[in-house]
Amino acid sequence: MDNKIILFSNLKGGVGKSCLSVLFSTYLHEQGIPVMVVDADIQQSIFRHRQRELSENPYAALPWQLQPFNSDDLETVKSVIESLKQVPACIVVDCPGNIIDPNLKAIYSIADIAVVPIHYDPDSVRATLRFVRLFKKNFRARMFFLPNNISGIEENRDSVKELRDNTFAVLKDFGYLTARVKRCITVADYSTILPLTYFQKNAVKYPFKPIIEELEKGGVE
Repeated sequence: MDNKIILFSNLKGGVGKSCLSVLFSTYLHEQGIPVMVVDADIQQSIFRHRQRELSENPYAALPWQLQPFNSDDLETVKSVIESLKQVPACIVVDCPGNIIDPNLKAIYSIADIAVVPIHYDPDSVRATLRFVRLFKKNFRARMFFLPNNISGIEENRDSVKELRDNTFAVLKDFGYLTARVKRCITVADYSTILPLTYFQKNAVKYPFKPIIEELEKGGVE
């Protein structure tokens, strides 16, 4: 596997980027694809989650290496980025959506793929559009929009259908729209050390499929 860098990011919080970063990383691992995770989010949710899990199971066999990342110092950021670019694996980065931060721009600039989790609510849609327009002006990564935590009942409401269709009509000009990840307690209850459950695999298989195909193709638009 050549070095590939995949960001999970959005301006809107609460759309599930940390959860999806973990599920995607473990899914790659279970497909036999080498993977490393970088927790660049200010809250360090993935890092803290793993620390809690390891405190209860200190001898667990880890599916992927996790590196916490502090973007406060630009020289440190540049050094870490150079080392990450040498790793023969998929580097999954849980990244904050502060796209105007000059230190974070260094991360965005090397990404091959940007996965943008979305909800259908108006606040999420507006934040996503702001993020996408700024991103596409400055960076080359291929974008994938992943509707996350969407219930079937919610998606069938007329008001939600209209908002979803309008959102898709705009976003399709910027990237690829994946299948949705259904709202499910077992999906949200992710682990950084355990294999994916049967239900988790089924929930993410189709949303992750086009992203993995892009990785295997090796091309970035």
